[in-house]
Amino acid sequence: MVIGIICASLVQIFMTVDSFRTDDKITSLPGQPQVSFQQFSGYISVDEKQNRALFYYFVEAESQPGSKPLVLWLNGGPGCSSVASAFLEHGPLK
Repeated sequence: MVIGIICASLVQIFMTVDSFRTDDKITSLPGQPQVSFQQFSGYISVDEKQNRALFYYFVEAESQPGSKPLVLWLNGGPGCSSVASAFLEHGPLK
């Protein structure tokens, strides 16, 4: 059930790039070369009472981003991060 709520929240947020807050847009990263795609990073609240949120990093497709499917990459566990895997295995940077 929790995974369903998370996925529904992510799909709602990622339906269009226009739905991102301008505060979440990344304009540059240290050591990152010039890129032709937009990227966003921030937190999605999953439990406001407990003050719990999930971190996300979103990269749009390099070509025709409006026609590409959304890929949700989840892995990791206690002490692990899925961010490194997203960059190295599936992301635009190496």
